Amino acid sequence: MKIKYPGGWASAAWKNNKPFVLLLFSLLAILSVLKIIFYHYNYPFIFNNPDEAISWAGKITMVKWSLFYDLLLLLSINLPFLLLSQLARLISDKISVYLLLPIFVLLNSAVILLNLSDIFYFRFHFQRANADLIYVLKHPMEQMLHLNFFIILAFLLAITVVLFAMVKLFRNFQRSFSAGNRCNIITALLLPVILLLPFYKNGLTKLLVPAYPLVELNSRQLLIVQNSFHTFAYSLFRGGQEVNIREYMPVAECDSIFPIRKTLRPAVTNGTGRNIVLFIMESVPYEFFDTGSAYKVAMPFFDSLLQKSSFFKNAFCYTHQSNKGITAILAGIPTLSDIPLYHSSYINMPVTAIGTALMKKNYHSFFCIGDDFDNFGFAKCVHWLGIEDYYSRENIPDNKKLPAHSMGLHDQYVLDFMLGQINRLTPPFLAVNFNISTHYPYDLPATYNTSFPANYTKPMKSMSYYDHCLQKFFRAAETEPWFKQTVFIFCSDHWLVPDDNKFKFNSVDGFRIPIILYDPSRNEKKINTQPVSQFDIPGTILSLAGFKDSIISYGGNLLDSSSINKVVFSRSNASLYQVIDSAYILGFNINSDKTEFLYHYTTDPGLKINLLPDRNFLAILSELTQKIKAFIQKATMQYNRVPFK
Repeated sequence: MKIKYPGGWASAAWKNNKPFVLLLFSLLAILSVLKIIFYHYNYPFIFNNPDEAISWAGKITMVKWSLFYDLLLLLSINLPFLLLSQLARLISDKISVYLLLPIFVLLNSAVILLNLSDIFYFRFHFQRANADLIYVLKHPMEQMLHLNFFIILAFLLAITVVLFAMVKLFRNFQRSFSAGNRCNIITALLLPVILLLPFYKNGLTKLLVPAYPLVELNSRQLLIVQNSFHTFAYSLFRGGQEVNIREYMPVAECDSIFPIRKTLRPAVTNGTGRNIVLFIMESVPYEFFDTGSAYKVAMPFFDSLLQKSSFFKNAFCYTHQSNKGITAILAGIPTLSDIPLYHSSYINMPVTAIGTALMKKNYHSFFCIGDDFDNFGFAKCVHWLGIEDYYSRENIPDNKKLPAHSMGLHDQYVLDFMLGQINRLTPPFLAVNFNISTHYPYDLPATYNTSFPANYTKPMKSMSYYDHCLQKFFRAAETEPWFKQTVFIFCSDHWLVPDDNKFKFNSVDGFRIPIILYDPSRNEKKINTQPVSQFDIPGTILSLAGFKDSIISYGGNLLDSSSINKVVFSRSNASLYQVIDSAYILGFNINSDKTEFLYHYTTDPGLKINLLPDRNFLAILSELTQKIKAFIQKATMQYNRVPFK
């Protein structure tokens, strides 16, 4: 005999718990819409092949994990809010209005706005928000002031709408809650969960890791399902810097595959070393130099320079952030932490401080940038590496009266100042310039009146201006006595899309950058197709200085092809590392310890054919996998100060 419950029971239970359920699923619906927009807007920047299809089973798995983590985050934020509401009613319902309203609105608005912002900010760093955002936060806020008026208006409108929506959701909840719909069943079910959490700490810890869905997804699919507030909060909570040792092989085998302590062959054996001027070029992609690219820029200075320089056409950056690029270029080591290495607790790991090393050869060194002092922490990085002087915007006379880019002074004024500083030095010296006019949003000085071809994008126009500034610098420098005793090195800090309106990215082209060496005493044109990277810059500088002691470096010496690794390494995101040789690229997931892809990029430039299932490529698969494992193991050992060779 079936027991018939009165129809009012279910109705009463639903009515009593409806406020919190509707609140939760309204927030979940908003996050789901943002996730869908993120997926479609950033798809070309996430997958190697824009035509890559995801099976329905794969999409269902992505939806499952996306909903799970959004719901987990919303419960983590709003369950305490529900419990506080229960406690507040014992005192007065007015407490909910004056105390709980701002807490609810601020927390949930932060969740939504961070996910909304990441839709557009993703293309600048190619990963979800993490603790690194704190170290670059000033510039995104400043750059907003230089955007189109309608974009600024849309952003402010979005903030207003989100805040209004959160207030309305809270009011609806609070009104129903005060009317007696106290969500008793939900509270009764969830309260024991909170009380039992300490007993499930290990299992919960695993679930809270943003990379946990990698048990069923690859690293690129993971970027789509992650929640930006979750990745940011998790990274911030653990300091953005946790680096655990990875042991894939015996230490001796790792040392033999990838030694990082090495002695490079000096380019100068007798007398004083060469002067070195290093130009770190902000956001300059290889496409600007590629004659076969639609984004080749007409550059009178560089086009002429390449006729008498060594041009490395197969050069790659390590990652897509300036604060990681500067460490790769000046220290020759990779950043494994979310935050910049020079902000982390790993600052005392064994490194070769280039400025300190050059002092042994009687070099004076300085770093020059048109940005404000220590923006991006560059002053800390320079001091950490023993470079003696740091010049920023504040050091340039009348800097407040000069035309400025949104990031600082335009390149022409900074290069003029830098030339003056060089002329005051007694050789030998190292002078480093980090330009900024090629940085987003690419605004140019009004004095640069030139006509551009119709197809020129804003990044291309900014590169044309930078070329103009360098041409002026070199015309003046050529008349100085130190010029012919100097080697000039050009290296981009990272790749960035050459066209804001056409998003095209893959794991090879999206890391390819120009590296150029110009020696006025030789004036030799050379084209080098050997894979090289930013890690090769410090060894080259020290070789030019005649440095003979052993150094710690993940690269070699561009002047000595035998010293250069036959492969280069890059970090695509927090989970995915890549290794590239002269023909193949392999992607390795550090969280799942699995190889995700292998492409023959010389015959398959679109990266459409993943060779992992093809047994004909087992040998190259094994070789590259061992090399990237050795790279990761050696780096994690260095971070944790484990003795190595």
